[in-house]
Amino acid sequence: MHRATKLSATVMMGLALAVAPTWVNAADEKKSTTESVKTNVSDSWITSKTKIALYADNRVPGTDVNVETQKGTVFLRGKVDSDAAKAAAEEIAKGIDGVKSVKNELQVVAKADKKMVEAKDEDLTKQVKTRLQSDARLKKVDVRVDNGVVTLQGKVASIADSARASQLARGVPGVRAVKNDMTFDSAMDDPSTMRNRLGRTKDTMKDKMATMTDGSDKVTGSQTHVAAAQQALQKEGFNPGPIDGYMGPRTAAAAREFQQKEQLKVTGQLDPETLGRLNVGVGGATRKPQSP
Repeated sequence: MHRATKLSATVMMGLALAVAPTWVNAADEKKSTTESVKTNVSDSWITSKTKIALYADNRVPGTDVNVETQKGTVFLRGKVDSDAAKAAAEEIAKGIDGVKSVKNELQVVAKADKKMVEAKDEDLTKQVKTRLQSDARLKKVDVRVDNGVVTLQGKVASIADSARASQLARGVPGVRAVKNDMTFDSAMDDPSTMRNRLGRTKDTMKDKMATMTDGSDKVTGSQTHVAAAQQALQKEGFNPGPIDGYMGPRTAAAAREFQQKEQLKVTGQLDPETLGRLNVGVGGATRKPQSP
């Protein structure tokens, strides 16, 4: 009798040990799902709280400001009638709990010019959408135009498709600049695939992407040092967009933010002094001293 009881206890212990990992995995999976939902709700909550705060502040025409949040980063887009209103909107957004950073892409348009600018922006939006819809891979790209500045959003299959969308949008007469906030599936772009795709349009894209920064045809540096600078900017906490070797608007914006932080001349270009501060020693740039 004693022996049977001991055997039963051993069997029960073995079963408990066998089932335990399942309980642990289930708990981990539940926790992961909860955290994921919490993150999504958090972005939605931040967007709502920001809109409420903008509507409540008489310094900002809240109905004219479009608010979106991605992983704690708030994007402000639209048209306001003064630099003061633009600065106030950013100040309000930064004061919301949970906001990690604010990307202020508001365009300043005088009240007297607003109707004319909005009509022109509406026409540009239609033209850009028509161009993108001519490419089956870009039909679902979202387009917004504020004072001639095009913002592209949505998800595409590859970095080449993202660059293609910027190229098509920038080619529309009247477009002043293109802000590419699209995401893409990096898993689909292994190095060999990316080389093949980019190789077909390398020459044309090089010129088009360069014009997005300042309207000129000047290419700011080689693809090699632009890609190195993009990686360095990313490590410094700035968002240069895709690491693609092209000096697009997001890279130029990140360069300006870095230059402001480092108290350099703010040009939005990867000049030798900026490259040196980023520890990218190319084209005569001086590397910053290494910490001992």
